[in-house]
Order: sequence, then C-alpha cells, then structure tokens
Amino acid sequence: MVKLNHFITACAVLLLHLPVLFADDVTILPVEGDLTDLTGDDPHYYTRDQIIGEDNAQKAVVGTGRVSTTHSNIPHLPVYSGYMNTNYTYRFVNIVEQTFTMVGEGKHGLWRVQDNGMIREYRRKGSQGLPENADLFAKEHLVTIVNQYSSYMPEESWGGYKHPHQRIAEDGNLNFIDLPVFHPKYKGKYDNHVAIDLPHFYCTMSANRYPYAKKAIDYAFNQSGSGKVGPLGKRAGLDVNELYTKVLRIDLFPDARAWVNTGGEDESSVNWQAVDVSKTNTEFYLIERPFFNEPYLFITAVFNNPDNQDFQYVRPDGPYFESLKDKAIQAKTEVTHQPRFHLENGKLAAAKGLPIYGVHHPNRAAFGGGGACPLKGGDWSNYPKTTGAAGWPTNYEEITPLCDGVLVDIKFFANLDGKSWNDPHKYLANAGQGKEEVVYTVEPGEYGVFTDSYNVKRGAKNPDAENLTGEVKLKYPTVQKPVTPTL
Repeated sequence: MVKLNHFITACAVLLLHLPVLFADDVTILPVEGDLTDLTGDDPHYYTRDQIIGEDNAQKAVVGTGRVSTTHSNIPHLPVYSGYMNTNYTYRFVNIVEQTFTMVGEGKHGLWRVQDNGMIREYRRKGSQGLPENADLFAKEHLVTIVNQYSSYMPEESWGGYKHPHQRIAEDGNLNFIDLPVFHPKYKGKYDNHVAIDLPHFYCTMSANRYPYAKKAIDYAFNQSGSGKVGPLGKRAGLDVNELYTKVLRIDLFPDARAWVNTGGEDESSVNWQAVDVSKTNTEFYLIERPFFNEPYLFITAVFNNPDNQDFQYVRPDGPYFESLKDKAIQAKTEVTHQPRFHLENGKLAAAKGLPIYGVHHPNRAAFGGGGACPLKGGDWSNYPKTTGAAGWPTNYEEITPLCDGVLVDIKFFANLDGKSWNDPHKYLANAGQGKEEVVYTVEPGEYGVFTDSYNVKRGAKNPDAENLTGEVKLKYPTVQKPVTPTL
C-alpha cells in the first residue's frame, strides 16, 4: 500500500503539468492491490501453487519445487496484463506465450502527421548552449551539440520541452536546434536511409509513462520481435530512434479494419468504409515517442499505394531536402491533400477529414479541451489555442491531420519472438530436448485390441493396434530452440 500511495502522489503532481490533451480532472482513490502490476510482481503467478515434492513421481520429468517447464522441457513463459486510457477510454494489453495483444474500442480516430527528416534537440538544463546564429555544421560546435543538446531527456521530465516561442533563451543562446538525420551527431547511422516521404496516421493510447501498462509494455519492447521496422515504417521515419524511442510492429485481428471517411451528400455527412490492405499497402505499429519530453504510447498506421503516389511527399526546401539532392534521391515534392485509399468495396476513395477533434469527443469544450481539429501539422505546443498544431515540431505544417478521416479498430496482436505461428517448425515438441530424435518411454503391452462385442463377433481387427515395447522413437524434421523470453 505504501508503494501505491507514493505512486498516487506522484501522479497527482504530474497532472498539474499535463497538456490539456491528456489532463483528466479526477479524484484518485486508494484501492487494494497494485494496479500498476496485476501479476503481483510474479509474471509466472499461474504456477505459484504448483510445487513438486520429493514424493511426487513427476519429479523425474519436471524436477522438484515450483514447476518451471512443461513435460517436454519447454520453459514456462511470463504472463503480463495491463491497461491504459485516454479520455476514460481503456485499452487492455496482455502477453501470453510470447504473443502480445491489445484490445480496446472499435473505430478509433487517427490524425495524419509526417516527419520532415529533422530531429529537434533540446538544450540540457544548466548547459551553455549555442549562440543564436551558430553554424550547426561547424566542427567547432559538434562537441557542444553532442553534450549539451538531446532529443529526449527523461531526467528533466516536462521541463526539458521548450515551446516554439522559447527558441531563444534569456541568455541569448538556443534552447533547441533542428538537425537533419544526416548530421554528424548521428555518426552516419542514417546516411543510407531511404527518403522519409510518407506520413503516418496516429493517435494517443496512454497517459505519460503509461504506469498501468508499463510492466507489460516494457517486457514487449524488450523482446526480439520488437524494434523491427518495415519498409513503409522506414519511409515514415519510425526507425529514427531519436524520435521514436520504442517500436513494435503489430497486426490487426482478422475481423478488425482500418476505415476511411468517404463523405456523403454534403459536408456534414460521414461514411467510413474499410481499407483493402491487399491493395493499399499498410503497416501498423505501437510506438513510444516523447511528447513534451514525457514518454507516451501511440498507435500509428503507414499507408502507401502501389499504383499512385498520393501519400508521398518531401518539402522541397531546407537541409533535409538538400541532403537528398546531394545523394541524388528523388522525391515527390507536391502534397496530395486528400490521399486515396483502395477500399474493400472495390472503390478508390479520398480520405475526408473533419473539423472536430474526433467523433468520440462531442463536448471537449466543456472542460477546456478545445474540441476542434488543429487543421495543420506541426508542434502541438499550446493547443487548444487555435495556433496549436497536430503533433510534433518535426512534422510538416502542410501535411494536415485530416482528423478522423481514418479510423482504426484497436484490436491488434504481435508475436514477440518475431516468428509466425504458421511456421510448421515452431512449437514442435522436440524443442525442449534439443535434438531431432526423441525417445518416448511408455508402459509396454498390446494396445488397441477390440473388445466390444460387435467387433468381437464379426472378428474385426483394429488396424491401429500395436504391441509396444517400453520405448517409441520419433524423428522430427528439424529442431529449433524453445520459444523463450528475452530477459
């Protein structure tokens, strides 16, 4: 209870600094148990009372004490459960058998944003920083940039973020700088990166630091299947670690969909139709990205059509574009305001955004939450003032959010070891034995002899009957390591 009370106190302090987007005016009451860890700090809780004693014959198979493997020597895997919410809408995450699931509400609204190939670096507290007109590519400034500026400073919490109007500090030096991903600070890790020319459609899933889902989420992000970004995700910049600190590619359940508002007979008419992901290339991700220098979780989707360039764009201006030209990388330089999607009904339709914050938010103005769509890309900063934008300072302003032009069902899964269950060699029973040939010990005797009177009278013989000795040998086609966690 002491631990929970400390957590509640910390949450109360943090709520004083939350952006209006996420602040919920609520009284937090003490409850029994620890809601931040539903397993009771024991992710193998399901074996807590499964103790094998010296007098139990199964000790020859699984040993004594608390069981840790199956009969086939496959290790038991951790189980985690958690939840998160925004606006009192909840999403539940579970991890069982290295399978991550996240289930929440259907038809959740998304906003479009696009990164501009730049990384915003904020000045560290107590550092001198650079003068206003400093050449950010000058060799003499590189040490200062490396040591005194950072894209994310968890130790500074909300204070690490600076609003656009705070670019110049009181001492005349820069509170933040914008560097292209090709800048020497990043030591060449993005030098061969594809052009960041695709937007992604995102929405917030959690409060900052996602305390009620942290055990499950931290575990998921630590597994071998995490951190793998597909070709569309790379074109959206989701593999730029300074911006996206953690990434997990996820897939929709079979009955879940992404939906596009195709509109109706007038501007007030809405009509969402399912995206045909066999014709509109699609990737989904659960991402962690600092927001006001605090970590939040977001769902995001990246789309691209194989038969047109609607989603593609790079602003033909600035250091990132100049870097692409130097590398002779071609990019589309005109915005398609309403990109088209291939739909399951066979049509190709443009996404029509709405001027409201979202269809599930009929009265945000009641608590000072705005309620309108920002209608432009860029730094959220001082929303709900009309000057606020739809995302982060590294987003293009001209890539507008098209609020709720795309919806998605919050019904996702991911295999945390990065391998599909349709692999015929995954989960084979010989994995725990570590060899292709496995000898099974059995009680000897004649098995399968028919004794039912119907079969005896007609002299029927069981073709499956077999006289077994004490051993049966099976040869498996391959041997893989058991599915195991990354600890």
